[in-house]
Amino acid sequence: MQISKLRTSGLIVYLSLLAAITPFSTDIYLASMPVIAKQFQSTSTLLQLTLSLFFIGFALGQLFWGPLSDKIGRKPAVIIGITIYLIASILCAFSTNITQLIIFRLLQALGACSGVVIAMAMVKDIFTEHNRMTKMLSFMVTIMTLAPMVAPVIGSYLLVHFHWQSNFYFLAAYGLLLILTMLLIKESHPKIARKPLPINKLACAYIEQIKCKPFLVITAAVSTNFCIMFAFISSSPFIYINIYKVSAVQFGYLFAFNAFSLILGSFTLNKLKKSLSDPKIMCLGAIGSTVTAIVMSILLSVNPTQILNMILPSFIITFFVGLLMPLLMSLALKHVVHYTGITSALIGIFRFSAAALTSVFMGVLITNHPSPLPLVMLVLSIFTLIFIKCYQNNLTL
Repeated sequence: MQISKLRTSGLIVYLSLLAAITPFSTDIYLASMPVIAKQFQSTSTLLQLTLSLFFIGFALGQLFWGPLSDKIGRKPAVIIGITIYLIASILCAFSTNITQLIIFRLLQALGACSGVVIAMAMVKDIFTEHNRMTKMLSFMVTIMTLAPMVAPVIGSYLLVHFHWQSNFYFLAAYGLLLILTMLLIKESHPKIARKPLPINKLACAYIEQIKCKPFLVITAAVSTNFCIMFAFISSSPFIYINIYKVSAVQFGYLFAFNAFSLILGSFTLNKLKKSLSDPKIMCLGAIGSTVTAIVMSILLSVNPTQILNMILPSFIITFFVGLLMPLLMSLALKHVVHYTGITSALIGIFRFSAAALTSVFMGVLITNHPSPLPLVMLVLSIFTLIFIKCYQNNLTL
């Protein structure tokens, strides 16, 4: 029993690190973005494409990796995908202009998305009961949140002591570690459990899954909730470094402080589930982020130069995002029509397509004032609340 628990814990840690490839890939070089823009003589808006196109590639790639993992198994699909990621990370480090960096980031995304979509599918393979799945996803989010906490700090250290390219060498090493560890893990989707999915029926399988209304609505909530956090991620280096003039090292610690609230939110979810129902927790999270975004908007309008008006409300909003994230994800994974890989892929496609659009908007909106951030967070929080209520109403019909 003890060995079984140890293996389960080890597997959860690995799946968390596999899914954490996203925050590592986006957050580690945030402090370097102004430096890269200066070296490549690029604008902040153009540099945002290294984020937004990363997420577009990340979203589209899941159309491929989800069904492939259903067909050939989770293990070989991860190894192939992360190998592509490793090669692309090295190519990013060798970029000599902004165009090359954008192209290689897109390739990096196509490989990285295999990790996230397959990690979620493996959770569904192994933990079939909803409450247990929610608990495991909550643990995963807690561990995954260490990535946005430590990635900017690591990135800032590498930038100060080496150069911005070292961030991508670090990502290549991270990819190699994931590949070597996967070789030791047992396949969670054996041949006997695989359903044949001919290529000509792939589109039909996706359409069938999308036609599931509860899945579609709760996945929309997953996406808008994720984008609340991503609005902060994509704009924070320009707000903190360019507007508030903090150093690269200080930015890393400020970002880590904000990311800690995700862990706090995920931890609080496990406590709240003992006394509150899922619908009440979802409403609490969505209303909490909405109210805090309103307060943040007012504070920044009254006194935009006070950095605490940025730091503290962002921390609270991210807490509510962390509270909702594992619960919404587990509810979305409940509504598998036929193929877990396809379901997981669609969740990723919606999430990261929305994140790409959010990144583009934030790049355009953030110039010399932080006030657009709370407004974007407010709109996304309201949409999250609307989708949650629609989901609850749909289940009661």
